[in-house]
Parts: sequence; structure tokens; C-alpha cells
Amino acid sequence: MWSEAADLELLMDRLAAAGVAMLLRVDVERFDAGRPHWTVLLSGPALYPDNTIRVDAHGLGTGITRGLQRLREHDGDWEWLDDWV
Repeated sequence: MWSEAADLELLMDRLAAAGVAMLLRVDVERFDAGRPHWTVLLSGPALYPDNTIRVDAHGLGTGITRGLQRLREHDGDWEWLDDWV
């Protein structure tokens, strides 16, 4: 599972270089309700045809891991993601 917060900038830079934007969000209302409050959104033309991957999770690391696993399933050169999940 991905849990290295110090590497977040490096990961996001690598994704950007590959044509993928990453947005992270924590939702207070969902947190207060005990629902998955972290959202990880990956987007960009490299994710054709849907152009987005959205994951809601209770933890940031879990959300990032699931998002990267789904990205890894897309066509393209995503083998380098194995180092992050």
C-alpha cells in the first residue's frame, strides 16, 4: 500500500509528466458522517476514453493506492506504477 507522504510531490510530478493530473480532497461532511472522506481524482487524455478515475476512501494512502491500481489497468506505459503500489 502506498503510504510515503514525503514522496507525494515526486509521484504527482511523474504523473503530470505522463499526462495525468492528480487532485486530492478531504470532505468534512463525509468525515463527520463516517463515510469515505478522501477523494483521489486522476484525469487527463492518457485516461481515454473516460478521461477520469475517481476513488473515495477512508484513508489517503488507500485512495492513492486504489487510484494507481486502476490507472495501471489502462493501456500505456504504466509499469513504473508498480513501484508506487
